[in-house]
Amino acid sequence: MTAAAAAPPADVLDPTGFSSLLLNLSVSGVLLMRPRYEAHGEIVDFDGVRLNPAAQQMLRLPECPAESFLTLYPTAPAVGVFDFYREAFRSGTVARRQNLYQLDGLDGYYLLVAQRYQDLLVVSFTDTNDQPRSAVEEALRQSQAREQAALAEAEHQRQQLYQVLMQLPMPLMLLQGPTHVVELVNAQCQRLFPQRQIAGRPMREGLPELAGQGFFEVLDHVYQTGEPVQLPEAESWADFGDTGQVQRRYYNSWFLPFRDGQGQIMGVLNPGFDVTEQVLARQQVEQLNQELEARVQARTRALQTLFAQAPMALVVLRGPQFLIEQANAQAEHIWGVAVADVLGRPHFEAIPGSAGQGFEEMLTGILATGEAVVLREVLIKLARAHTGQPSDGYYNVIFKPLFDEGQPQPSGIVVMWTETTDQVLARQQVQKLNEELTVTNEELHASNRQLTRTNVDLDNFIYTASHDLKAPITNIEGLLLALEHELPAAARTGDVPLMLTLMQDAVDRFRRTITHLTDLSRLQKEHNPASDVVALAPVVEAVRLDLTPLLAQTQGALRVDVPEGLTVTFAEKNLRSVVYNLLSNALKYRHPDRVPDVQLRSWLTDDYAVLEVQDNGLGLDLARGQEKLFAMFQRLHTHVEGTGVGLYMVKRMVENAGGRIEVTSELGQGSTFRVYFPR
Repeated sequence: MTAAAAAPPADVLDPTGFSSLLLNLSVSGVLLMRPRYEAHGEIVDFDGVRLNPAAQQMLRLPECPAESFLTLYPTAPAVGVFDFYREAFRSGTVARRQNLYQLDGLDGYYLLVAQRYQDLLVVSFTDTNDQPRSAVEEALRQSQAREQAALAEAEHQRQQLYQVLMQLPMPLMLLQGPTHVVELVNAQCQRLFPQRQIAGRPMREGLPELAGQGFFEVLDHVYQTGEPVQLPEAESWADFGDTGQVQRRYYNSWFLPFRDGQGQIMGVLNPGFDVTEQVLARQQVEQLNQELEARVQARTRALQTLFAQAPMALVVLRGPQFLIEQANAQAEHIWGVAVADVLGRPHFEAIPGSAGQGFEEMLTGILATGEAVVLREVLIKLARAHTGQPSDGYYNVIFKPLFDEGQPQPSGIVVMWTETTDQVLARQQVQKLNEELTVTNEELHASNRQLTRTNVDLDNFIYTASHDLKAPITNIEGLLLALEHELPAAARTGDVPLMLTLMQDAVDRFRRTITHLTDLSRLQKEHNPASDVVALAPVVEAVRLDLTPLLAQTQGALRVDVPEGLTVTFAEKNLRSVVYNLLSNALKYRHPDRVPDVQLRSWLTDDYAVLEVQDNGLGLDLARGQEKLFAMFQRLHTHVEGTGVGLYMVKRMVENAGGRIEVTSELGQGSTFRVYFPR
């Protein structure tokens, strides 16, 4: 982000001033630069403000270069010139440096003098290329050339290593110093925490939820002792995905010390490999082993209960022929044959279409090794008897060997599987749509025509409803006035006056609702409303005058900061409606314990004119009410009179003009609305 800077002092840039005369006459190069800042206030570059004629000639640049310093001289950080300029600006004192610069189109021995002046850095320099070079300078040039070549080679190797680390198919972080500041985060690691800024911060700050799990202590140990540590299948609890919920995952993690050229420990390299699925699968298999071993004596009854209640298909196969010993209803449904017809028969003979897919060899291997096998989304082809048609499906399958008591080799296999065909096909369809889907012009035109017809129908309905309701509500209001006029004084006692007032209020609210329906109908048609260049300040002042009674009633303060001459390209009546809705809401939804303090600010960006309204009122719980905030006829605070249409209309008016509206809020503290008008 480039920070906005004030204009240079007149005596520096005024071509008729004495300073400019000195710049033009100086035989030394003079360069005026303004620092460019990033979000945290760090100087990340300099912009050239002016070069005197000598500097233009030596650097072969125009008086006001369009490119930044680092764009013109990308090697400047490596040779120390950029850090020299940055430190000279920070210190404010005169700084001097001699530099041989043979890169970025330059080849000279430069004498540099720099000092900060207000918000500018002034650099005076001379080039000794036109002067005889001493043997010492020639030796220095050769030495610096060798040093630059070595630095370039080191930088090339560093970049190669950086690319390798960034492209590793496993999460990796490089941590520096005793506080373990995250120097590097590769893409795989950043995907685990997509919303966080981890790099440049101590790991304890970037991933605070890891505290108490032993990882920070391991980092301290490796940094202090230089001994590498490996944690196989380490259990980690963190907010993976930045969803706000802590999740458990397992990683094979390594903590490796890395050292500088003198062998001193600089930090810790922390790669890891996600083994969550393997661990959970193994845990599931181990749990099944424990359950089955604990119930050896009651295996038949336990299996029958399990089969009856299990939401997955279960089958018990025995011996090298894989005889079907037991199967549940889920298996019967997938096979398409009755369990009673296949019990005691070899599986690959009894189940149509199951042979020849490699499962016979896999089951034979399980009986030989005694090791379980887990398959995810494997394609299985069956010829279901009840349909007479071949059927392909995808399944998650677990093959668990069964051991008889005291026997080292399994005598059977439990097969557990769930069908995932719908999920796999849906994902494949989505992938296919993402890769291949194209919308024809006819389809787009048809959709647009249908949408137009729908909008016309909606407009007609709103217009008809608002028009047809006006006469009844007018009649009701007339009857109410007649009733009030004809009602004798004796009857105007008790609750009768209050009821008449409530009825009149109801009529007024009904009329406002009809008016809002008419406005909504107009907004539906304003996809490209006519816009004018409107001065913002007069509109704000007119709205402020309209709100004078409300300001007096609430004793509120309205502070306005609109730059003189700032304009907005927007329909003037819509702009007034936007400002009025935001300011009146800020006053109406005030906090009962404090006087309203409303601030209206505006500024320009490259693409938008921004209008911001900030208050200290009731605030909103956006986590619970974000969707309702801009919805039609929705209200988050019901104790204040309103129809719930204002913010909906504001959003529609702004979006119809190509802009957007954003809100930040804290319940009990206040809200800030920002409207972005396209320029």
